[in-house]
Amino acid sequence: MLERSPHLSGELNALAKEQWEVTQKEFPLESQELQGISQGAGIPISDLVILNNYTDFRDITLPEEGCSTVGFSQKEHVSGQTWDMHSTAKNYICTIERPGDWIAFSLVGCLGMMGANSKGLFVGVNNMNTTDARPGVLWPAFIRNCLLQNNMKAMRDLMKKTPFTGAHNYLLSDGKSFEHWEASPTKKFMASKIEGSKKGVITHTNHCLTQELQNIEEKLSQNSTSHERFSLLEQMKDGLQTSEDLIALLQDHTGYPKSLCGHFQSGAQDPSTTCGGGVFNHDTLEFYLWRGCPREDKNFKDIRLSLC
Repeated sequence: MLERSPHLSGELNALAKEQWEVTQKEFPLESQELQGISQGAGIPISDLVILNNYTDFRDITLPEEGCSTVGFSQKEHVSGQTWDMHSTAKNYICTIERPGDWIAFSLVGCLGMMGANSKGLFVGVNNMNTTDARPGVLWPAFIRNCLLQNNMKAMRDLMKKTPFTGAHNYLLSDGKSFEHWEASPTKKFMASKIEGSKKGVITHTNHCLTQELQNIEEKLSQNSTSHERFSLLEQMKDGLQTSEDLIALLQDHTGYPKSLCGHFQSGAQDPSTTCGGGVFNHDTLEFYLWRGCPREDKNFKDIRLSLC
């Protein structure tokens, strides 16, 4: 944190305290869980705030945050995403499960990065860069709280009222409706949607699609592969019919190194790698999750979990 943002050195604890206080107010249940992690691991709450809210904490100036989100209503109804970050995070990927209730893709010490529940709800996320960051909730607490909701409206309403620290695109879906919401601390606008019995595919990467968010977008910190990955998704989305199709697409290397599954790092490009991902089938309630890359990673691990 401080190597990348030395200007925060004198404000680190104070800023962490502000974010923690907002999270306690908005999401008390998830805050209790973080307190338990703090006590069990013997680390201060401020460290957990940094771990959970890393991208937002640094005023949305972290270019190595990737992720590509996709939702579609075709032969099957499916939602999923890659999860891209610095490669050092890969070995700490985990799943958190409340059997028969919800499953979250996460990192050790974090509340959740995406997830699905037994009601057929899915929430995914990809980072964006805007200029309106301010102390707010830890976004993984929002992800976990989404998994406690019973329907799409409740999840959408939660998103609309949550005071975020920084900007993200959230994919909210229930198998009937699929919505991409670009949400910053001051603006929240829907970028794309599928609803009712309509067929279609919606995609998002790491640049703002709505004019309202583009007006406050921080272009200098924008992910350098975002437009290429978005173009790939748009070019290849017509082939998506089933959950297996989406798994294959999100693990695809077309356009490497600026591919949907990327693990190339150099000074000329974002120091990021596709650490894993998840694909949720709303019809069968099966959640397929993976760590690493099946083609390039000797420690690749995948798992299929059911919420039936």
